Amino acid sequence: MKKVKWTMRQAILGLVIGCTLFAIVTQTVVFEVVSRQQIRRESLLNNDETLQRIETELNSYIHGIIVKMQTIYNEKEMVYDMRSQGNKSRKNIRDHYWDAWHIAQKRFESSDQLLAIYVYGNNDNLISSWRKQPYNYPYDLYDTENYVNVAHLKSYLKSDDNAVMLTGYHNEAADQDVLRFVLKLHNYDAERERFGYYICDFSALNVEEIMSKYISSRDVYVWLQPQGDSAIAQVGNTTKEESKIFSELSKNIATSSEEFPEFNDEYGAFYLNSRPAEKYNLHIVMLTPQSLMMHTQSALARTLVVIALFIILVTLLLGILISGYIYRPMAQLNRTIKKIKNGDTELRAKTDGWSEELKVLGDEFNEMLDQIQHMVKEEYEAKVLMERTQYKVLQAQVNPHFLYNTLDTMSGIAASQDCTLVSGLCQSLSAIFRYSLNISDTQSTLQQEMAHVRNYLYVMDVRNGNAIKYTYRIDSDTLDDHIPRITLQPIVENALQHGLRNTRRKDKELIISASHQDDRLVITIEDNGAGMDVEAMNEQLKKADIGRIELGKSIGAMNVNARVKNVYGESYGIHYESGQDDVGTKAIIILPVVKDDEKEKSQTADSSAQTLGEVYNGDKIQSLVG
Repeated sequence: MKKVKWTMRQAILGLVIGCTLFAIVTQTVVFEVVSRQQIRRESLLNNDETLQRIETELNSYIHGIIVKMQTIYNEKEMVYDMRSQGNKSRKNIRDHYWDAWHIAQKRFESSDQLLAIYVYGNNDNLISSWRKQPYNYPYDLYDTENYVNVAHLKSYLKSDDNAVMLTGYHNEAADQDVLRFVLKLHNYDAERERFGYYICDFSALNVEEIMSKYISSRDVYVWLQPQGDSAIAQVGNTTKEESKIFSELSKNIATSSEEFPEFNDEYGAFYLNSRPAEKYNLHIVMLTPQSLMMHTQSALARTLVVIALFIILVTLLLGILISGYIYRPMAQLNRTIKKIKNGDTELRAKTDGWSEELKVLGDEFNEMLDQIQHMVKEEYEAKVLMERTQYKVLQAQVNPHFLYNTLDTMSGIAASQDCTLVSGLCQSLSAIFRYSLNISDTQSTLQQEMAHVRNYLYVMDVRNGNAIKYTYRIDSDTLDDHIPRITLQPIVENALQHGLRNTRRKDKELIISASHQDDRLVITIEDNGAGMDVEAMNEQLKKADIGRIELGKSIGAMNVNARVKNVYGESYGIHYESGQDDVGTKAIIILPVVKDDEKEKSQTADSSAQTLGEVYNGDKIQSLVG
């Protein structure tokens, strides 16, 4: 897959257009979310106000019906016979057969859309009834096979509630929703003894007309439902989804007994508002499609998209013009760089232009070209010098071999003349030179380093006399540990030259120890000679200036410490300690445990009991030729 490379001009255009798109998309999303929330709040609020107006008019309508029903108390003969029906014969009760017809004619108007009247005594015995459509409505509610919602009627009659009950049902024969009012008839005395009840069935059309007046669209669905009862009036067209929601919610209302159930504000793609009437056991529920409320939002969104496209086109045009002006100096600098790359090294970038940054870039680029030319010249001269130096190094490699052979010859002559001291001295010096001048490998083992140190100490004893006692406490499991070459000898030399040499005590001693501590190799070189200022020394050791080492400006402990830190890291190196009254000095060398897996040997459990060598006095030390 080919990698796409962008120019600065393309990047500027992409940035401008990207920022514009981001701003427009963000604005659109924010507008969508905020407007949706605002529309939702206003829709729910407006629907609540609509339900309140519906409730107000329904209360007026219901109150008017109840007032007309209460005029039944003016039918004095029927009321009297009902109160005393226990003392009257059934024949006298039947004399009121037409009273219901008279009540319908005198007390109600045609606009009330009265469908039926039923007057019952306490024993559910029918006193009088009237039906506008006798073939669709039963003569006696208790003597019919059709569904007339008798269950709610009986439940109301058994209760102590004396308020008018509102219920309803759907008359399948007439295919009409029926709104039923039930009024308990009782005496107006202290005991308020009930002597019957009065039922009026009305068409739900009046209630539906009241609700329809406040509905702006037939897509809005509103229904009226008493708590614990089925819906008694419905307005609006229903979709499949609305029918499903209506069935679910009306079932919840019909099965609730104590408190009206709480509903969410949204159901699917509809807003839901519900309001319980304050005076009667009625609840008005409204389902409003969100699409009706979002129509305005959709129009605004389309307008916003058109504006966004226009802004993008204008931004693209301005971006092309502005990016061309911004990119022109950079394009000129780019062409200059390509020409310099193709060989025109004397060419320099122009430093004029609108941007101060590009001017600085051009000046710095020109200065860099001048420095490169100067460095190329110096590199050529250094290469010539290096070739000469390498030639001299090859010549110098002949000299150490001459020295080794000469010392071996001297050792052989001394041995043939029974001069064992001179022979051993020559062998030790030869081993020292061979070990020191071997630069093919920068690493050695502790065992090889100790051999080199003992050869050095043998030479020093021959030179200075057997005045120092040497003690070696080397754990055997440390002998195969790898350490940098020539690590111990410079520290031992410092102990001899600056510690033991500057003291007049006769019990001079040098102790060399090595052990594993906390997964580290710890080597200590301790003397009982003159002390030293360890704070100043340790401060210099912390700096570990490898540059001074490479220039040959630091020797001894500084050299060793810098090499150790350079190889293993800052957590390793040399640290000095001095005894009380600056008597005696201890050099502590901390190294990682590094072994050669192919040469690693098995070691015994008690490694501390096995040490390298024994305690040597000056008169017992011997030459160790590596």
